[in-house]
Amino acid sequence: MNDRRKKTAPFLRPVALLWACVFATVVAACPAQEAAKPGEITTAYDQSSDTTKVMLQPMIIISRKREELRLGAVSVHHGRVIAKPNEVALVFVSLSVEGGNRYESARKLTIVADGRRFALGETVRTVQSGDGVFIESMTAVVPYETFTQIAYAKKVSVKLGLTEFELNSDHTKMLRAAASYMTQ
Repeated sequence: MNDRRKKTAPFLRPVALLWACVFATVVAACPAQEAAKPGEITTAYDQSSDTTKVMLQPMIIISRKREELRLGAVSVHHGRVIAKPNEVALVFVSLSVEGGNRYESARKLTIVADGRRFALGETVRTVQSGDGVFIESMTAVVPYETFTQIAYAKKVSVKLGLTEFELNSDHTKMLRAAASYMTQ
């Protein structure tokens, strides 16, 4: 299994980053009311690469007057049949007024789930701006087992850069649904 993880890890990372960029482009182009439905789980098969993506559309975690932070997840595997993934990409999307740049220098991710600490390291950051909106996407690829421990925890605290927050029961319910769907 360890050999299999080494083969799939380089594959998931670029796909997850591409997905984060595509989502950021869609958010920038759409008014807030027309953006993808938060928490919606979708699948997409790409015939040219023979891969299937299972995506939890980023759900709103923090909503303030001039900033919004969302969390989504994506798994990618070869073929059409959904199978338990080795890894899941957690994608955090920050939307703020032009020039927000909140995660330029501080983007380490630490998650505490039911008292268990996961120091997930530096996230990979991409940025876009347009129409007065600054979009930062931060992606961390985690083992599927880590993802499920987070999803099934009763209490989840997250620190992304300097931003700290707790996931509520609706957030973890959506993560659990995504984890379940990723193994169907």
